[in-house]
Amino acid sequence: MIRLKKNDKLIIIIAVVIIIIAGIGIAAYKPPEEEIETPETGVNMYTVGWEKKTSSFAISEFASKNTPFSESYVITAPTGSILTNVDFEIAWHDDKTIGIFLKRGLDTLTADIVMDGETKTHESRGEGNETLSFSINDIPYDDTIEADDRSDAEQKIYNMSNGQHTKTYEITVTVKTGEPLRRPLKYLRDNGNDFEIKVTYDYYHVSLIEEETKETGSEASDETKEEEYTPPYLSMIIGTGCGRYI
Repeated sequence: MIRLKKNDKLIIIIAVVIIIIAGIGIAAYKPPEEEIETPETGVNMYTVGWEKKTSSFAISEFASKNTPFSESYVITAPTGSILTNVDFEIAWHDDKTIGIFLKRGLDTLTADIVMDGETKTHESRGEGNETLSFSINDIPYDDTIEADDRSDAEQKIYNMSNGQHTKTYEITVTVKTGEPLRRPLKYLRDNGNDFEIKVTYDYYHVSLIEEETKETGSEASDETKEEEYTPPYLSMIIGTGCGRYI
């Protein structure tokens, strides 16, 4: 049996006390929480969808044999929409004719519709019903956009579709009566004709759906920090010199 000197016993006792104190310190130690500023990596993505809608209204007017009907109109779809197609359905019937089976004195109606410098014409005698169509803009397709927030996304859609939701057009209708001048009474009675134009327009209205925010890198960096963290008690034990007695 090895006998320890008094100094050796004292050193061992001191070492044991130091180890006990270190253990208590390890149990009570709480590493300071460091506030690490991590740059925002979230990206706000929005799905841009388009829903087709149709609206219509009617124009009921009278065209005189002496004064053609001429008027400008504006079609306006909701802001953020894209106007794609406009149909003009022209319908009329001569209200003053002679004869039941063989009608005479039939009027001739001519309607000109002008949009973006393009003119389309309807002409008929006695009565008529025809639809004139104009293609305005291409049909939009669903897509995704990146934006800071919903307001920013709406502004981007507005910038892309600005001016595509409205259109101006002009209608001119003339009537040439069929009553000859040799029948003055019938000629004077026939002053022109009523007509109706039904305007139907298609447009696509936008809808925004926010997708889930994609996070990149933040969780991975936190895991790396935990793996690299070394408890400080190892350096405390080594610093005291207790490693020599363990």
